[in-house]
Amino acid sequence: MQNFSKMAVAAVFASAVSLAALASAQGQDISGTTLTVYTPNEEGMLQSLIPLFEENTGVQVQLITAGTGELYSRIRSEAGNPQGDVMFGGGAAQAAANIDLWQEYTSPEDAAMVEAGKNTTGAFTPYQADGSNLLVNTEALASLGLEIKSYADLLQPQLKGKIAYGDPTGSSSAFAQLTNMLKAVGGDYEAAAGWDYVTALVDQLDGITIGSSSQVAADVANGEYVVGLTYEPLSLNFVRSGAPVEIVYPAEGAAFLPATIQIIKGAPNQSAAEAFIDFIISEQGQTIIAQETAGRPLREGVVKEGLPVLSDIPTVKEDGAYVSAHREEIVAKYRAILEARS
Repeated sequence: MQNFSKMAVAAVFASAVSLAALASAQGQDISGTTLTVYTPNEEGMLQSLIPLFEENTGVQVQLITAGTGELYSRIRSEAGNPQGDVMFGGGAAQAAANIDLWQEYTSPEDAAMVEAGKNTTGAFTPYQADGSNLLVNTEALASLGLEIKSYADLLQPQLKGKIAYGDPTGSSSAFAQLTNMLKAVGGDYEAAAGWDYVTALVDQLDGITIGSSSQVAADVANGEYVVGLTYEPLSLNFVRSGAPVEIVYPAEGAAFLPATIQIIKGAPNQSAAEAFIDFIISEQGQTIIAQETAGRPLREGVVKEGLPVLSDIPTVKEDGAYVSAHREEIVAKYRAILEARS
């Protein structure tokens, strides 16, 4: 993780009215509030953003960290008496499929976001683009004498049982990989070619499903697996850590999807939750994401260094509306493949 100098932080924050002052001007005294944030995000991002938000607003943040699926289940079970205020992380398709859980809010900062970062639903706010990619342990791969440049390469017989993948029935990043594979290999989400590939990949997994996206990357970094199907920000953190890993964007195409943040419906601290969203997509927050975390920001004029530009990466475009509407069908098909194998 790159260091973000105190001078740079000061310069960024001097460029805007503090959120605490803004809230006060609107008659919303949020200082001293305890904001409960549910998040699957990696520790590096949280350490970069949360203390600065607390310092800038006087709000204390209580983090509840777990996988996206687990957090969504918790939010739904608490719907009659919400215990959390914000869901910070997870993909747009999963947020859209559970839109009844969210309080409508569009930040005044939304006007400065690029098209992919716009809050088009009124319910959830994109804050960074997460790309699906392969994370390869270069030492383990070299010992096998193989190359991995594509999804097709994962079907090489020598890789059976050496591929790390999460559970797309619960993990948003694993689900994003599933839809990425279907679109990139099959051309859409129903084509036989895409589902035949997924069936072959499940056989390559040799019955192994890993519980969390963080564990997928960690297990590749420590050499337990040769390659993992994961996502860009998490992968970049392991590259920067010095682990013997590299990011591979599959030749068939990688989908870059917005990660989102939203207020839980009935949140006990809505004003502080709104301030948190404002901060994450503000120039300050997006600059921190660009310079101090592994994420790709979505605000106009905020540039990410250290990653290839999207125009240099083979990409596919996800049909977000289709995926959201058919999420349960896609998950059910995947589950049926697993059950047929067992």
